[in-house]
Amino acid sequence: MKGKSRPDAVAVVVLRGRAEGARVLLVRRSSGAFAGAWTFVMGGVEEGERATETVRRELVEEIGVAAASLFTAGALDAFYDPVRDRIVHVPFFVAYLERGEIKLEDDVHDAHRWVTFAEAAELLEFDAQRRVLGDIHRNFVARAPHEWRLIR
Repeated sequence: MKGKSRPDAVAVVVLRGRAEGARVLLVRRSSGAFAGAWTFVMGGVEEGERATETVRRELVEEIGVAAASLFTAGALDAFYDPVRDRIVHVPFFVAYLERGEIKLEDDVHDAHRWVTFAEAAELLEFDAQRRVLGDIHRNFVARAPHEWRLIR
């Protein structure tokens, strides 16, 4: 395990709307090992950067929009990366967008979609991302998130 248990990357579940009208933003990878995969906004934590800073930076870089509000999802993915021969730790966050046009980072994504939670579960490539959807629906859509989750 990494010293001080620092995350390697972050995953951000971007939401728009409330209750039955809630939608999840998915982006499709355009290149690399995961080309063609639908996923959440994700990115690596840079040296000296806090995970919450990474979330804010990646939202602007990858989709061109800052979050109206940001929360910890309280979930973590850990998986083996065979290329780097190491375990990768990825905490999940939730970001609400009230408005703003999505402007994808050209060399990272080639498409985006606002989908229902059921559609997201069908489109997402990775098991951990599908598993966290239920928790996010319960804790961020079916009810208001608890105050402790808010990142200031």
